[in-house]
Amino acid sequence: MPGVLLDETSFHNTGLYNLGPDGAYPAVDTGLSRITLDPAEMGRFRAPTLRNIARTAPYFHDGSAATLDDVLDHYDRGGRLIETGPNAGDGAASPFKDPFVHAIDMTADERAALRAFLEALTDEHFLTDARFANPWPPGSPSGPKSNE
Repeated sequence: MPGVLLDETSFHNTGLYNLGPDGAYPAVDTGLSRITLDPAEMGRFRAPTLRNIARTAPYFHDGSAATLDDVLDHYDRGGRLIETGPNAGDGAASPFKDPFVHAIDMTADERAALRAFLEALTDEHFLTDARFANPWPPGSPSGPKSNE
């Protein structure tokens, strides 16, 4: 679109991992680069909607953030730091991290305001509308099997 300054790409590397000096992600989970075979797309995953975000834990493509506060920590730092273990690395230093992801250094008030905003995106009507209920309730042919 002419005149648009924002990159409208729907896949982003947010600095979740940075294994070794080359910015790698866990081998079983390399993101868009697994499909395109383009190393520059390492760690890029589709950005989800923010609708009902306070109700959709765990977070990130791999469920590695248990709470919304974990997500805020990640973005406040500009990427995740994993100090030990097989996925150790500093995601904030990833060479493939999107440039719009950087340390925010939020104050306590800014963090509370951001969290309140994200929680305000919860659509209680949608969540309780019977038209959007589980189409495969327990006992249905396609639903979870009963232990009876």
